[in-house]
Amino acid sequence: MRKEIGYCGNHCEYCFFTECGGCKSKNPSDSYANLFDGKKCPNAVCCKKKNINGCWQCDKVTTCNIGFFSSGENDAKAYALYIKKYGAEKYTKTILSLIHKEYDYPKQFKEINDTEKILEIFEREG
Repeated sequence: MRKEIGYCGNHCEYCFFTECGGCKSKNPSDSYANLFDGKKCPNAVCCKKKNINGCWQCDKVTTCNIGFFSSGENDAKAYALYIKKYGAEKYTKTILSLIHKEYDYPKQFKEINDTEKILEIFEREG
């Protein structure tokens, strides 16, 4: 089964948490959700409440500070903004292209941890 893109924008298919089914799976035991009461990621809760497939479909994503977007890890925000601008299919193709060029997704982007720099890399590659 192919994994989806998480509500925040992290692409579950290429994540280093191999045991996690992702936040959209029947068993959403993703590592981030485990930090919260009820093991529910605030991004997932918000998207479900708004009946959207991901944060990129929200008009407030640019300024959002919910869940992952307030964690200090800025890669997910960059992914959500990229998907908002170019779509999920292009996002997936860009990740595959970056992996092919030996970028370590998502680890390397977590280390960069700068929304604008990550967007620049994705836009240059996409």
